[in-house]
Amino acid sequence: MNEEARPSELETLLVRPPEQRIREFQYRFAQAMVFGLPVIFLQYVGPSLGGPESDKWIGLLQALLSGWATYVGAAGMLFEGMILLSRRKPTLDGLVALSAIGMYFFSAISVFGIIFRGALFYRPLLFHVVIIVLIAWTGYRWWRLSHASPATK
Repeated sequence: MNEEARPSELETLLVRPPEQRIREFQYRFAQAMVFGLPVIFLQYVGPSLGGPESDKWIGLLQALLSGWATYVGAAGMLFEGMILLSRRKPTLDGLVALSAIGMYFFSAISVFGIIFRGALFYRPLLFHVVIIVLIAWTGYRWWRLSHASPATK
């Protein structure tokens, strides 16, 4: 067998039973919901709760809550996507994870402005978009894996 066709040790770790893959996406979806719904709530209701200082605490809370959801929801998908991309097999999981992480860091950099100058560096913050993407994608993947035909499981 040539080197190109042989799976790497990391790729063999990615081969898991369907039940385990379903549990992974179920867990990612649940984490995105539990930590993400408050982020969405803060995005739309937070300004009416906090007065002139609301931008500061909303940004900080959103960064913390969406940071955990991004770590749990996107980091594993990105890791898998990078391994497969190194073998020239790009995946939608990897693309979704990369976009979510990119939006998270775009917004987190703005929140660092609170520490250095007392206000956000720039707007808009995209933490709520990160959460919406993660909830939608992990929910879809969980549903899709749960309803896959036995031949494709």
